[in-house]
Amino acid sequence: MADGGWAELEAIYRQTLAACAPATLVAKCVQPDLPRAVVAIGKCAGGLLDGIGDFEDAFAVVPEGYPEPKVRAEVHRGGHPQMTAASFEAGRALNEFVDAHEDVLFLISGGGSACVDLPLAPWFGEGDLMEINERLVGSSCAIAEINCVRKHLSAIKGGRLGARVRGRSETLVYSDVASGALADVASGPTLPDATSKRDAIVVLERLGGSRRIAAVLRDARCPDSVKSLPGSHARLIADNDTLTSAVASIAGRRAVRLERQIECDVQKAAEILLERATLLRDGEVLVAGGEPTVTIRGDGRGGRCCELAVRVALGAQGPLSGVFASSDGRDGNSGVAGAAFSLPAPFDRAQAARELGRSNSRDAASALGRLLTMAPTGNNLRDLYLLARS
Repeated sequence: MADGGWAELEAIYRQTLAACAPATLVAKCVQPDLPRAVVAIGKCAGGLLDGIGDFEDAFAVVPEGYPEPKVRAEVHRGGHPQMTAASFEAGRALNEFVDAHEDVLFLISGGGSACVDLPLAPWFGEGDLMEINERLVGSSCAIAEINCVRKHLSAIKGGRLGARVRGRSETLVYSDVASGALADVASGPTLPDATSKRDAIVVLERLGGSRRIAAVLRDARCPDSVKSLPGSHARLIADNDTLTSAVASIAGRRAVRLERQIECDVQKAAEILLERATLLRDGEVLVAGGEPTVTIRGDGRGGRCCELAVRVALGAQGPLSGVFASSDGRDGNSGVAGAAFSLPAPFDRAQAARELGRSNSRDAASALGRLLTMAPTGNNLRDLYLLARS
C-alpha cells in the first residue's frame, strides 16, 4: 500500500459504506405502482424509508441505537441483538398497521428478527422467544439455523406477517445474509418459508436444554410456518456481494475479490484469508465479505470482526495490513465497528490467545493495532475484510 499500512484500506471501507447507503440503493428499486402504505423493519429501516420517496402512510421498527427515518412515520424501537418487551410492543403495533391497510410495501433489513416479534400463541410465550433467542445468538449456529428456529416460534416471522395482508404484498430486501437467501433476512416475515418444524427441532436438539420447545413443535396441532403467499412478491435491493462489488469499483484494478462469502467458523475464516493473502502482489487489495460464526466463551467484549482480525494476525507470516469491519458500524458487543492492523507490529501473542479464550477480542485487537469507531451507519450488508501486503 502507498502508506505502508491500514489507512488506505480504512478509507476504501468508509467510501464503500457511503456508496452502499440504503437510501441511495433503494431509490433505484422504486416503481410507480408500488403500494403506498409502507412498513420498514430492521437496522436500515430509517434509511430505506427515507429513500423510498412518495407514500401515504408509513410504519418503522428500528433497533435501539440505530437511525430513525427523517420522513414522517409511526416509529417504534425494539431490542437488538436480544429481544425486549419493546420488541413485542412493536410487534403488536405492526400487526395493527398491516391489518388497517389493503396493499403494503415492506422494506426489510437485518436486525428485524430481534427488534420486532410476537410469540405464536398459544404455543409459545414472550419468555420462550427471549430465552431461545439469547441462547441461539450466543451459540455457534449459522444465521440460517438461528432464523429457522425463530420462524417456527413466531406469529410474525416465517411468512406470517405477509399472510395478514389482505391485498398485494411487495417486499424489497436489503440483505445481511447469504446470497439469494431473502427469506432469512429478519427471519422472512413476508416471504414463504422453505424450512420445516423438523428442521427447527434438529437445531434445538443440538443446542441442548430446549426439550419443552422441541416437544411443542412436535405436536401436530402446532401450526407450521407459511409455505405459500400467492399475492406476495420480493426483490433484492443489495447484499454482501453489492458491498464487495463497490470496493472493487473504488479500488479498481488493484482489487482481488474472494468470490464466495465467508460463513464458516472464525478460525477457518482466518485460514482462508491468510492462504489467499499469500498470493497478493504489491499494491493489490484482497476483498472479502461475509459473516463467520463465533462461539461466545466468556464475558469479554468483542465481535466477529475483532476476533477475525486477531486470528489473522496470529497466523500471519510476513508484512500484512488489514481492515476487518462491520457494515453497520457495530461489531458484536465491542462498541466499535471493527479493527485494523499493520504487521509487523509488537504484540503479545500469548495474551491475545488468552483474550480470545474469554471472548475479549476487542482488547486483543486494540493491543494489536487500531479499533475503528463510528456511529451506527444505517448500513447492514454483513462484514467487509480488506487485506494487503504491507
